Amino acid sequence: LGDLILIEGLPAGNILHFAWNLIISASFQFIGFMLTYLFHTTHAGKNGSRAGLGVTFIQFGFYVRSHDDGEGGSSGNNEGDNIDIIAYILMIFGWFIIIRSVADYIRVKRMERIIATQPSQAIEDIV
Repeated sequence: LGDLILIEGLPAGNILHFAWNLIISASFQFIGFMLTYLFHTTHAGKNGSRAGLGVTFIQFGFYVRSHDDGEGGSSGNNEGDNIDIIAYILMIFGWFIIIRSVADYIRVKRMERIIATQPSQAIEDIV
């Protein structure tokens, strides 16, 4: 493995891994998430697939909301409000997953940078 730094048993990966797994996971929705999450080899891949799952939840929230608007009032107003609430919950949950996965990836990259610094550089930075 050479100069590869392992954090929690996985290399950190780069932003390209993160973006690629996000795109695949979001494009193929739950199947894409399962494939990218099960076969991840870096933290970037793992968190990118999680972010793609968040995008999928946001897409489903918009889908539910748009189909509720197109029904034209055949259902009661209370039922329409319940569907809107479910749509907003899906969207909020999706944003939470995206923010969490980006924050976890940033945390791993910071930890990688800290581990990679030489002890003499760390002491100079403190002083």
